Amino acid sequence: MALLSWMESTAYSEWIVAGLVGWPLMLSMHAVGLAIVVGIVLVLNFRMLGFFRPIPYVAISDLMTYAWIGIALNIFSGFSLFMAQATFYVTNFPFLTKISFVILGIANVYYTQKVLRREAAVWDTSDAVPQISVVLAGTSLIFWVLAVVGGRLIAYL
Repeated sequence: MALLSWMESTAYSEWIVAGLVGWPLMLSMHAVGLAIVVGIVLVLNFRMLGFFRPIPYVAISDLMTYAWIGIALNIFSGFSLFMAQATFYVTNFPFLTKISFVILGIANVYYTQKVLRREAAVWDTSDAVPQISVVLAGTSLIFWVLAVVGGRLIAYL
């Protein structure tokens, strides 16, 4: 707990909590990063479930670079928000739920991108929806929806 208390007492954390700019800026960055990640991942997941067939997997997989930028933005802004109230967040069930599903979601994005690099060209020529794509897309949707819901509940529970 000493580390968490120290994090809360840094000048950076105090700027985030006490200033007129810090908290809204970090919260806005977090929302933009989330929109980028979840938006791109949703489109990719729907394509992997068989929707948007005219869009080639290769085209969507090219967007994954931007999803990683959104993830980086969320890591920076999320850690900044965490630092400001670290002792609260480490005991907050919705926060812990959110972080767990964010980690699972990022792992899923990483593995999905590996599979797409290997299989996208073959999947684009096939009429069938591969079972692995259904599993990856389904779990991804679950992870990201639960991460978003957990994040929203932090303020209320």
